[in-house]
Parts: sequence; C-alpha cells; structure tokens
Amino acid sequence: MQGEKMSKESGMVSEGWLFSRREFLAGLAALGLAEWTEHAIGAPAGPYSWSGLPDRPEERPLDFHALANAFDAYVMNPVHGVNLRAKDGRQVFPSALEGVEDGGLTTYGPMALGKELRGEGLDGLAASLKGYFSEPYGLFLDGAGGTLCEYWYLMNVTALAFGLIRLRFGQDAEWLARVERSAARLKEMARHIRYDFNSQGYDFAKAATFTNQDIYRQPDAVGGYSYVMLLAWKLTGKEFCLAEAKIGIDRYLDFARNPWYEVPSGAMAVMAAARLEAMGYPTNARKALGFVLDAKAGLMATGRWGGREVNGLLAGFRTEPAGQTYSMESMVALPYLLPAVRFRPELAGEVARYALNAAANLRWFYPEYLPREDQSRPDLPSMIPYERLSREEKGHSPYATGDFAGRRSIYGGAYVLWLDKMVQPQGNPWLLRWDLAKTNLLDRDLPPAFLYYNPWPEEKRITVETAAGTRRVHDLTRNRTLELDKGSTELRLGAHEARVIEIRS
Repeated sequence: MQGEKMSKESGMVSEGWLFSRREFLAGLAALGLAEWTEHAIGAPAGPYSWSGLPDRPEERPLDFHALANAFDAYVMNPVHGVNLRAKDGRQVFPSALEGVEDGGLTTYGPMALGKELRGEGLDGLAASLKGYFSEPYGLFLDGAGGTLCEYWYLMNVTALAFGLIRLRFGQDAEWLARVERSAARLKEMARHIRYDFNSQGYDFAKAATFTNQDIYRQPDAVGGYSYVMLLAWKLTGKEFCLAEAKIGIDRYLDFARNPWYEVPSGAMAVMAAARLEAMGYPTNARKALGFVLDAKAGLMATGRWGGREVNGLLAGFRTEPAGQTYSMESMVALPYLLPAVRFRPELAGEVARYALNAAANLRWFYPEYLPREDQSRPDLPSMIPYERLSREEKGHSPYATGDFAGRRSIYGGAYVLWLDKMVQPQGNPWLLRWDLAKTNLLDRDLPPAFLYYNPWPEEKRITVETAAGTRRVHDLTRNRTLELDKGSTELRLGAHEARVIEIRS
C-alpha cells in the first residue's frame, strides 16, 4: 500500500503513511477518477419512480425498535469489549465489533446522538465530545490529537458534534463558543481553497490541502459544508454562517454532473437546500436529491443480487469497485432526507419510496437473514450488522463481510438507534409513519410532522392519532387542514401516494 497511514478507520492522519479506511478495496479500483456520470431524472413508465425504485419492496421493513434495543444492550455492556475507556478516561467506541481502539467521532457521534434521541444520553458526553475538539486548530476532528482530516469525515463529524451540542448543550455558552470557533475555522479553510473541495482533505498543521491518490478527491464535500454552516447559524445566529451555507449549496448545485464521493455530504446537502428554499433562498433541493438517489452513477443499488432485492442500499466512496454497498452509508442518508420533505413536500414520494426500500433491504447486513455460507463471520452477535454487502464474493451472491478493521460495524450499526425513533409501524407492515422532526437538528421548535406513504396499488386508510391539545392537523402536501374527531383524523392515501402531515397544538 502506498501513501501515508490513516489512523484506524478514521479520517485523521497520524505520522507515518496514510490510507483510506477501505484501502484494500481501493487497490482494486482504477487509479484515476471515474468519469462523472451525468444525472438524469426522467420519469420511466411502469411501477417505478424516477429514482428507479419500486413502489414496494418484497421484504417487510425491519423491526428497528427490536434491533435498536438489542444493539444498545450489547454495545453498552462493558463485558462485550465495545464500550471502552481511552487512556484519558473518556468513553469511546471502536468502529468495528472486532476493534479495540477509539473509532473516532465517526463512531462516537452516531452512538451518542442515538442515545440522545432515545432519551437516554451518555453520562460522559461532555468529556468525550470535548476530546474530539482540537484546541490548536479550533474545530472538531475525527480523532483526538489529529492534524489533518479527509473532507467527508470533517463534514460528517462536524455535523455530528453540532447535533449533539444542539440536543444537549444548546444553551451552554462554552459549547456555543466552540461551534462559532469551528464555523470560523471551516470558513477560513473554505475560502483558502476557494470552495474547491476537489482534493482529499486538509492539513491544518500545514494549512494546505492533501491528496494521496486522485481516487480520493471529494468535490461533494461542499454540500456537507453548506449543511454544517447552516446548523452553525441556527446554533449561534452568526450571519457569516448563513452566508457560507448559501455559498456552499450554490457551489454544490453548480455541478452539472453528480459530484458524489461519499453519501453523507450529499444527504446533508438535500436538507440544506430544502431548508434554504423554505427560507426563500433560490436553490434546487430536487436536484440535490437526484444526486443521492443516483443508480446510474453507482451510488444507489437497484435490482437483485443473487435473487435478493437490494433497492435503496448505498455504496461507499465513488471509486470503489462496482457492486459494493455499506451499512453506514445505507442508514446515514435517512436522517437528512426525511426531514427535508417537510420543507419540500413535492419530494415526499421519492424519499418515501427510498426510505421504505431501504428499511426492508437493510436486512441483508444482518446475519440472520442470509445463509451462513453467504457471510464472513456468522458466529458473531446477530444485532451488529456487517459493514459491507458485495454483489458477488467467494462465489456467493450477495455476500456479507467487512473491511480491513473487522467484519461487523459499530459506526454504521449505531444508526439503528436513530431509525428506532424515526419510524413507527401502522398496522400493515409496509405502511409506516416516518417522524420528520426527530432528526431535524436545524429546527427544534417546529410542531411534529410525519410522512405517510401507501406503496399499494389501491387506496389505504390510516388513522392519524394526535396528542391532547392538538388544534389542527395540516396536510402540507395538499396545503389544507384535516378535520379532527376526538383526537384523531382519518387519512385516505391513494395508490402509491405520499403525504406530509403536520400536527399543530
């Protein structure tokens, strides 16, 4: 392997030589950037949407509540060697089940945020999160003591850190000062590179970009930059943050072809674009969504692998070999795409189809749903998902396995804690209610809102239950008020119809 070594799976670089968390796969990829595939969002005929996803998956959506409870119980039990203590006493988690070291903020963030969303929280959050804040460089980095970071990691961990501050420390002047300092440092970096993220990352010690190989260039990170600056504005009220969010989303949507490198940045860009549009800023959330739900570029899997539907599962970084999807990438988009439809209800149908397909087909990352011969470590605990699903490997299709650090993913599996609080069954296994407020970290003061979707070819009726004191149930999709009757209202969903409903007290 060439280059400098990456510290474990994190985006932080230590002394020595660096490689990506998936270097072993990248060695199989072409050594030049693949040609950007032009994105087109036409409307094909038949039972498919413009994204190419079917209206309804064959398999039932997973029981995320049961999965989350099992994952939480296993990971938090110190006996299992996943709930760790760093040398300085901070609580940390390894990125893989087989890991023994700090998996960075990329892992701690999803765990801590998931626990916050479940109403439990981590007792040592302040100390652990502070450990990922670099005092010398004034921003959050993936690993304690790091000096440089890949862009996608930088935007991802910043969003996670800001989200945790929003939920736990939103009125704390010390933590808000860290947000402002981080935003100012990111702005300085962005202006230094002229908002051109077409390199691998940034070395804060040298105040310079770095690129180990062309395949690691990450132009889409400017979309993630827009989101984190918008969240910084919501937290601090500093106008420079809002101005930078607008610059970021403009640069992202200026791409004529999909700039995808890693999906968190693209998913964050959808939320940023939708929120800015709702504020009256002219942008294009539909184009941003098209970049994420892009099967032509290889980001989103469609069709079947070995007879099993994989519709809606998402790939790792762009220049990995074709036919690879990852559990983290397949879960992380949902917390950003779903809240976006509250602000752009016309996107509800596409997001709902994606969410339903993903909710069902995520099963292939869990060992109980595949024959033992189609997975690399069937002996490990069943509530921890595999990191990677391959179209074909070792003569099996699909084949569940992992990366160089391990087979089962903590940094990806932790998002099941989020999904538990985002989705509720509504009787029929394929009729779900998606919570659009739970993971909207930009707006914590809006009334509850939900996405309902009927994947069937005939009308379905759903009872929308409301809390005591509800005065109005508003259909944002049709822009009309629904009648209340003793604390509930009936929602009639036409064939393949999605509706966004807001409950106002």
